[in-house]
Amino acid sequence: MSKLASSLLTVLALAGAVTLAQSAFAEDNVVQVKKVPKRKTHALSESVGRSITKAYDLFSKEDYAGALKILQDMSPREGYDKAYVDRFMGTVYYYQDKYDLALKYLKMAADADALNQSEQESALRQVGQMLQQKEKWKESLVYLQKWMDYSGKESADVYTMMAQAYYQMKELAKVVPMADKAIKLYKKPNKNPYVLKLAAYFDRKQYKPMVPVLEELVRLEPKEKQWWMQLGQAYMLINNSDKALSTYALAYKQGFLTKDNEGKILAQLYANQDIPYKSAVIQEKFINAGIISKDERTLAMLANTWHNARELSKAAYYYGQAGEVGDNGKDFLKQGNLLLEQEKYSDAIKALNKAVAAKTGLSDSEPGRAHLGLAQAYLYSKKYLEAIKQLQLAEKYKETAKTARNWEGYVKEEARGNGVDL
Repeated sequence: MSKLASSLLTVLALAGAVTLAQSAFAEDNVVQVKKVPKRKTHALSESVGRSITKAYDLFSKEDYAGALKILQDMSPREGYDKAYVDRFMGTVYYYQDKYDLALKYLKMAADADALNQSEQESALRQVGQMLQQKEKWKESLVYLQKWMDYSGKESADVYTMMAQAYYQMKELAKVVPMADKAIKLYKKPNKNPYVLKLAAYFDRKQYKPMVPVLEELVRLEPKEKQWWMQLGQAYMLINNSDKALSTYALAYKQGFLTKDNEGKILAQLYANQDIPYKSAVIQEKFINAGIISKDERTLAMLANTWHNARELSKAAYYYGQAGEVGDNGKDFLKQGNLLLEQEKYSDAIKALNKAVAAKTGLSDSEPGRAHLGLAQAYLYSKKYLEAIKQLQLAEKYKETAKTARNWEGYVKEEARGNGVDL
């Protein structure tokens, strides 16, 4: 859960920036769903028209201050003339990056409800979007709904902005229906409504419906690493280990696993599915590449995984590496026992002596086990006196005392049989 929460920070950041990514109302994502009465077309009065022409000329030359001066000096009558001038002033302020003033005048123009059909549509929608950029979510919903009611149209971008507003207002149950409407209207798939759906599900801890959303995001943006990571983690949250493993494995093949925790997750998934060999290969590769830190814990884990895969030589090697890095007697003890199992007695003796001498790792009883292992290695190396000495040391530990005493007689018998008098 915590890993998914961390990785979804990027998603939530995207959800907070959706409106900023909206384009200038792409008409191919807009559909007419009902007929609306056409309002009477108005024309500017002659005096206002002359001043507007001069202002447009300056505006087209990017002389925004000059255009604004003309507009400010005008005294248009109420109705269409004033609404038109207010809208033009809002546009000029917008191009000057004076967004508060731009919103003020555009809102005045829209509220007057006196513009011509297309002008009124544009004003309502622009005000709705600008209110979102000012994070006035509730008010933005009012104007976006006014745009739909007035125009009789539905828009993918508008539904996405509405989903965004509901998300920011924490009305999460309303996010998904708006996002779904947006998805249906986009002729070219857009990730923004999917991101909003994902965030809304996550915030409500609804992990199962997150999966199809992430699957679609992977299809939409197959080269985007974050969707692969989050899809794999979502599968883990719903306990679908098979799909989690296949997702991470595909991400690995594409070179997306570049962080310590990502390599560890894939390795753990292989281990959990009882595929220790592949788990060990992943761990080894990431450690050698410097992605997974080379410390006692990770080396011991790698050794244990090789052990589970019955690759005893590799397991022994990495137990030794872990012991050296951490001066850990437990790792050296495991290495020594594996070397004994492989009948590599000289190497086992070195490892077990390191286990006894190590500063950390061994429990109170484990030195006795190390001495028993040393006795065995010395016995099979026909070094009977050294074997007896190790058994005598093992007798000092309660857990190994009885075994050591039993072995002592056997070692002496073996020595006599080989002509050695102890």
